[in-house]
Amino acid sequence: MHSPTDRHRISQRRVQSGAALLLMMLVVLVAATAILVSRLDRGTLHTRQINETQQALAKAKQALIDHALTQADLNAGAALTLPCPDLDAGGATLNGESHTANCGATGVTVLGRFPWRTLATPAYTDSSGECLWYAVSGSYKNAGPATGRMINPDTNGQLQLYSLESGDLIEGVLAEDRPVAMLFAPLSSLPAQLRPGSGISGNDCSDNFSVSDYLDADLGSGISNALVSGNPDAIERFIVSVSGTGAHNDRVLSIRRSELANAVYRRPDFADSMNDLTRAITGCVAAWGMSNATPDDRRLPWPASVSLADYRLDASYDDDAGGVLSGRLANVVDDSSGVTANAVTEILGGCDPSTVPEWNAARWASWQNWKDHFFYAVAESFAPGATIPTSCGTCFSVNGIGAYAAIILFSGERLQALGQRRNAPPLDSDTKGQIANYLEGRNLGAHPYASGSADFETRAADSSFNDVAYCIDAAMTVTSC
Repeated sequence: MHSPTDRHRISQRRVQSGAALLLMMLVVLVAATAILVSRLDRGTLHTRQINETQQALAKAKQALIDHALTQADLNAGAALTLPCPDLDAGGATLNGESHTANCGATGVTVLGRFPWRTLATPAYTDSSGECLWYAVSGSYKNAGPATGRMINPDTNGQLQLYSLESGDLIEGVLAEDRPVAMLFAPLSSLPAQLRPGSGISGNDCSDNFSVSDYLDADLGSGISNALVSGNPDAIERFIVSVSGTGAHNDRVLSIRRSELANAVYRRPDFADSMNDLTRAITGCVAAWGMSNATPDDRRLPWPASVSLADYRLDASYDDDAGGVLSGRLANVVDDSSGVTANAVTEILGGCDPSTVPEWNAARWASWQNWKDHFFYAVAESFAPGATIPTSCGTCFSVNGIGAYAAIILFSGERLQALGQRRNAPPLDSDTKGQIANYLEGRNLGAHPYASGSADFETRAADSSFNDVAYCIDAAMTVTSC
């Protein structure tokens, strides 16, 4: 039996033990709370960093798209081009300026820093404070004489993006879905990446242009975001970690052809500008017909073939005397000139603005970028090989009406409902050589035309038809048809 003193001691030990247990529980609770708060803080910080980086990439992307769309506004007839990157810290260009005059050969994809000064934007940075990098397809770059020879919304990009985790191709599976440009946020440096601070100005990016100090490589796939081949008409591969692993932390945002195309086709002035271009081109064809050696000779030139060796070259649009009287609109008409003794051997290159007031240097430049969209048919009575016509013997009608010597057709955007595709060598199998990928309805049915009458079609554009047509009558008068 315990004495009162022993019972007091036991009671004190129990109280002390309980207090110690409560204290221990409090310490554990505080520690657990601290860990939880720390994890929440890190998660919040990570989310904020991702958002900051994505916002910077999105702003840079929109600036590039806006720049591409305004090229024709600033320079009439200019192509839908994207600026070259900033490539180094030397030469005559400032930090953040596009290297337009030193941007590789035609068709070569170029990688460098985002040209913020040229685009009149801030020097956008990611959440680690690093400036953005940028790759532009050789097919879309604005590189002075090295700019592509035909850039329109059907021009494919040259970039592909792979997943680091799965190895799958995630952007660019189809030729028409290959990105035309990519923006890169390098985030924090990895081991062996040396990154000095920014330049003299607080807004400038670093003078270090060693891309591998910023963009990452994947040894497993052999894909490096810091390298492009330097070869014309090559497809360049890039890679991204979807989970953002520590060994590869580049963030990537693409610009797709469809995004540029949608912006172009939805411009309120697009339809009018293409109508005006088609009318001016038709005027040049009619003017050619009135310049044959014999004053009353109104014969018109042969078309070019629908399938061409290289759709980008002006010289490919050469008349074909093979017997078919429908095809692409020819510019070079040496065969036709030889038959009709016409001194003009280029319909558009030799078109005289004093004769065709609608024709000018800007329209010539527009045709060079949209030339694969123009088709032409000449009626049997007005073909180069026909007897010199005095009237519309065998001519065309449109919607069952009229008598026309020739028709010029402009094909608008690809119609998804009809599965139209417009890819071409050297990168892809040729689908441009199939006229069904351009024309619809009776306009498609009239090809190939060689003789007899033919009835073409015009109507309001919808999901299954969007051809625009201008006609030339026997007097060489141009009308909308």
